[in-house]
Amino acid sequence: MRQADRLLRGGFVVTMDAGRTVYADGYVAIRDGRVVGVGPDRECDFEAADTRRLGEVAVLPGIVNGHTHLSNGISRGLFDELPLADWVDRGMWPTLRANDAETTYHGARVALAENLLNGVTTTVVGEFGSPNHDAVDGVLRAVTESRSRAVVARISVDSADDHDPSQATAPDVRESIEGALAEVSRLRGEYGSPLVEVVPEALGVLRCTPEMVREFTAYARAEGTRMTMHVASSPDERDEALHRFGKGSIERLAELDALGPHLLIAHCVWPDETERRLLAETGTGVSHNPVANLMYASGVAPLAEMIEAGVRIGLGTDGASTNNGQNMWEVMKSAVFLQKSRFGASWGSAELALELATLGGARAIGMDAEIGSIEVGKRADLMVVDLLRPHLVPLGTWPSNLVYSGNPDAVRTVLVDGVPVVEDGRLTMWDEDEVVRGGNAAADLMNTRTGLTDMYRRRSSWTWRR
Repeated sequence: MRQADRLLRGGFVVTMDAGRTVYADGYVAIRDGRVVGVGPDRECDFEAADTRRLGEVAVLPGIVNGHTHLSNGISRGLFDELPLADWVDRGMWPTLRANDAETTYHGARVALAENLLNGVTTTVVGEFGSPNHDAVDGVLRAVTESRSRAVVARISVDSADDHDPSQATAPDVRESIEGALAEVSRLRGEYGSPLVEVVPEALGVLRCTPEMVREFTAYARAEGTRMTMHVASSPDERDEALHRFGKGSIERLAELDALGPHLLIAHCVWPDETERRLLAETGTGVSHNPVANLMYASGVAPLAEMIEAGVRIGLGTDGASTNNGQNMWEVMKSAVFLQKSRFGASWGSAELALELATLGGARAIGMDAEIGSIEVGKRADLMVVDLLRPHLVPLGTWPSNLVYSGNPDAVRTVLVDGVPVVEDGRLTMWDEDEVVRGGNAAADLMNTRTGLTDMYRRRSSWTWRR
């Protein structure tokens, strides 16, 4: 018998391999953080001290959340019903000024806890590095403690063009290219690990100068790392890009030689046919964030057309201040249902949604050789889902029920590199109650500094009494 560190036996094993093989009674063997065996349980020739006999469960690849802002875990609900331009001016800039390493740490723990309990094993995170330079440190501290996989982008802006208020930047948030990249290098040195990668982000072509986009692209290519951006994310951005450049944001990035497999762009709601072709030809990754796009009336992204064009595309939640949840199951359901509203009930499937959330996300961030499927040689990032739940009846249609019920409560175990980060529906690295208490305390501090919770109450139609 071959030896493994951990052995899962029984249940449905959804491999997401090239043939999309599902073993109705399968096994997964794990050694040194990697999958060393997978197949029908009757063919298992592994043994391990930690052997788990599974019942009516599904073992799936871990979910990749392709776009979020973890520090927003304590900003949930503050900006409801605010138009995007007002959200930026009255919400985002004041929040950034109020944030420090302690508040971002607690916000990130809240958001990470929700992601992990939902079955997310990899998060792609964007966090502003200015005006308070230690804010990203707080997020990275939480990410490191969580023992989950993450790509953490330090966001920068430097443009002083305020022609369109919805695309303007506050002066105290702008920073120099040299200073921003020096901070990226510092964070990479202090927090980089086999699980955590720190990368640069030039927020967008309207809030960053061409020089910043070019220099950040050159840095990512020279370091052999990734880069992220927010692109084509709203009608305002679409119209302002046409006003400034005479072309869309993606064509502008092509003009700046910024597209490529190093780049992951978030949202991408308004790419035209030419831009979709450019994304596919250059291997640029996209995170499709349908729930956030709906919340801010940003439009319905052409997901079907991007898939048809061959774009590397995954799914993301966006931050808790623009969604408001971190529920990737809700995102999967919304992604498919929105396209059904465009093309009819026969479009897509729950299986497609699960593929986009796992292997699709891995491809979008250029990590599909390591994660995204349960195959020999890949990292053992996976989740175990209990199928004996009311919302998953009948058992015979569980893949559909998992996605279209949109309920993450059935996730029981989550492994990253073969190590449990969720066991029996509970976090292994933090006390969940303490995470919640810390988040609420940090949110109270944020309100003291910004008054945003008080502003939320003033917008309410309810009568609040003490």
